[in-house]
Amino acid sequence: MNLQQTNWLFILPTDKLQGSEQIIMNQAKFVKANKGSANIIILTKKTCDSWSEFEENSKVTYFPFSNYFISIFFLIPYFIFSGTKNYTHTFTSQTIINGVLGFAKRIKFFKKTKIIVRESNSIFKLFSGFKLKIYRFFYHLGYIKSSLVICQTNYMKQGLLEGLNGFANNLNVHVLSNPINFEDIALKSKNNNTEVISGKYLVAAGRLMPVKGFDILIKSFKSILKEQPDLKLIILGEGKERATLENLIVELELQKKITLPGFVDNVYPYFNNATACILSSRLEGFPNVLLQMMSQNTNIVATLSAGDIDQIEGIFTCEPENETELSNCILKCLNEDNKNKRQIFDNFLSNRTIETFNLKMLDLIK
Repeated sequence: MNLQQTNWLFILPTDKLQGSEQIIMNQAKFVKANKGSANIIILTKKTCDSWSEFEENSKVTYFPFSNYFISIFFLIPYFIFSGTKNYTHTFTSQTIINGVLGFAKRIKFFKKTKIIVRESNSIFKLFSGFKLKIYRFFYHLGYIKSSLVICQTNYMKQGLLEGLNGFANNLNVHVLSNPINFEDIALKSKNNNTEVISGKYLVAAGRLMPVKGFDILIKSFKSILKEQPDLKLIILGEGKERATLENLIVELELQKKITLPGFVDNVYPYFNNATACILSSRLEGFPNVLLQMMSQNTNIVATLSAGDIDQIEGIFTCEPENETELSNCILKCLNEDNKNKRQIFDNFLSNRTIETFNLKMLDLIK
C-alpha cells in the first residue's frame, strides 16, 4: 500500500489506550510503517507513556487540561496558530472531536484534507436526554464535511442512520470491521508474566463504567462460585465506577475472590492464562477486547452487546443485563472442552488485518 508522502493527523481525548484509542494507535503505526507521517494530538495532560514511541520521531502534542471537553474549544485556535495546510488525512474516533474537525473544514481549514471519522459506539442507543442533544449537535456541526464515516457493524450503521434521520443521507457511511495489530499481539504475548497470574481465574477488561456491565459480572460470579469454588475473577481497567464496584465486592463478601488491578498496559498474558475470558457489557460499538481475547484463549463468553457478536463461531453468548443467563453461560463454557476452536478463531481474526482495513478505507473515501 502506498502511503508515502501522506501526512496524517490523529486526535484522541486521552493518552489511555482503550478500544478506540488502540485503533487509532494501530492506524498511526501502519502509516509510519508505510513511510507516511503521523501527527498526534492528545486533548488532555500526559498521564502515561503509551505514546512514547511516537514522541521520539513524530509530533505528539498534549493539551494542558484534565478534561478533553475543555480542550475542544481550543482546537480551532490551535489550528489557526499551528497551520493545517499539509495534512492529507485526519483520523478520529470520538463524535465530538469528529464534529469539530468537520466544522474546521466547513470554515475553510483542511481544504484538501480527507476527514475520516469513526463511530466508537452506538450513540443513539447509549445516550438520551441532554447528553444526546450535545452529541447530536456535533453530528450536525461537522459530519457533513467528512470524507468517510466508519461504522463498526451494520447494527451501528442502522442506528446512526435512524438517529440522524434524513441528515445521514448526505453522509458517506460504510461498515468496516475493526482491525487488529497481529505484530503487537505477537510481541506482547511473549511477555507472559506468570508470577503475577496464577491459579484458575476468569478475566474481564475495560473501563470501569456502567456500560461495561462489571456489576452484573460480579453478581453472576457469586453464583458461579457455588459450582466452581476455586475460581477467582480479575477485572482489568480503571474508571469512575471503581468505588461502586469495590463496595459491591465487599457487600457480596468476595474480597478474597475478586481483584481490580487497574489499568494494565499488556492484557495478553492475563487473557492467555485465564480459565475463561468474559465480555459482560450492556452495550458496545464492537468490542476490540473480544478480538484480543479470542487471539489468546478458546474459552470465550460474551453478551450480545453489539451487532455481529452473534455471528462469531465458537464463542458462548447470552443476552446483556441478565445475571442468571451470564452465570449459566460461563458455567456452560467452563464445562466444555473448547481447545479445538483455536483454528476457528484464527481464521476469523485473519480477515481483520490493518492492511485489509486500509485498503477498504482508502477505496471508500470521497
